[in-house]
Amino acid sequence: MSNVLLKYLEERYKYRVPKKELKSLGPVITISRDFGCPANLCAADLAELITKTEGKGQEPWKVINKEILNQAAMDLGLSPEKIEFVFKFEKRSAVDEILESISSKYYKSERKIKTTIGEVIRSIGENGRVIIVGRGGSALLKDIPNSLHVRLIAPFEFRVRGVSKRHQISYNEAKKLTEEMDNKRAQLKYDFAGRPLDDNDYDLILNCERFNPENIVELMAKAAEIRGLF
Repeated sequence: MSNVLLKYLEERYKYRVPKKELKSLGPVITISRDFGCPANLCAADLAELITKTEGKGQEPWKVINKEILNQAAMDLGLSPEKIEFVFKFEKRSAVDEILESISSKYYKSERKIKTTIGEVIRSIGENGRVIIVGRGGSALLKDIPNSLHVRLIAPFEFRVRGVSKRHQISYNEAKKLTEEMDNKRAQLKYDFAGRPLDDNDYDLILNCERFNPENIVELMAKAAEIRGLF
């Protein structure tokens, strides 16, 4: 399913946007992260910092999150709850697909849902001045020159301790949760990219054990400035 999705999106946007016009799209920043890294916090602070640096007269940068879910649901003619399973990294079983198709006249296949989500992410990224956290954004927007793709990483043990403290759960529970989320996020990225992503898919990789959130925001902002995003 992943290769079909990627090929569909590539073909759709290859003909819609000529290569010579790609440079007019964006600017957009995507942030991928290991589970337990403070991507949402950093994204919010980064949007605020860039907006403040640019000054008045410019449209504020936005962090995109729930807008993707809501817009995809609207495009599909479904309630957000019907497609939320994708954002929770869940999959429908074959039995679930069959039962849903029989019981609902508004049935949409998992492939159709993920394809629509990909289209929404692509459209939002093209419009620009947004920061997209996760959702396979780097794979879907990698061809836009006016972009920056960041990945936040940290050692496994460091993340487990942070998850345990943040969620007030035991070390073993945090370890299990971290392993599960790492696997689910890797699968979602594979669904959109059609292959495992590696370091070469990102412009900047930052270790959250070595840099605190404030440092990370400053480094991302500097990289975005160097890339000419603002």
